[in-house]
Amino acid sequence: MTTKTRTRDPERKRCRVIDAGAKEFAQRGFDGTTRSGVARRARVSKQLIHHHFGGKEALFQAVHDSKFRPAVHWQETLPENPADLIATRFEKRKGDQDYLRFLAWEAASARNRVIPGEEDRRLRLAAYGEAIRDMQQQGGLPADMDWRLIQLATLSLATYPIAFTQITRLVTGKNAKDPAFQAEWADFLRVLGRKLFG
Repeated sequence: MTTKTRTRDPERKRCRVIDAGAKEFAQRGFDGTTRSGVARRARVSKQLIHHHFGGKEALFQAVHDSKFRPAVHWQETLPENPADLIATRFEKRKGDQDYLRFLAWEAASARNRVIPGEEDRRLRLAAYGEAIRDMQQQGGLPADMDWRLIQLATLSLATYPIAFTQITRLVTGKNAKDPAFQAEWADFLRVLGRKLFG
């Protein structure tokens, strides 16, 4: 075995653990995920996970930072036209199925307690809120609407149909993962955005 192979191997295993962790957290939520389950999925020992990450909270933080955290700043995802605010957020979110599944699990089990990575997530949401408030102060969004509720409505409309695919199917008869439905929903959000913010 060469030095190069030995050096790369731990990083490759760490990546496998993070990939496996993302799947486990998405399928079982934070409470239902165990280091044993992640180890089985990643085909590594539980001790290796402990060595690299310590507890489940640290593993989740690594997964969140690597797989779930948006790669761009909120300001970069805000559209020039405020009427496209909700549709743009949906376009960003529709590819994050695993994270949305995780959020649904988290909501079901949170029991009003601190959630994993809460402080970091609060800061990122606050940054998005500030960007929306700036858009409002520049006249792009109605001044008589609470910018925090605009943010909550945007996040809700952008995630609900793909987080709760069963409700989408029951209401519309359509598969929320179908690109045709996603295009239809994005178009609807643009029309809604024009009526609300246009």
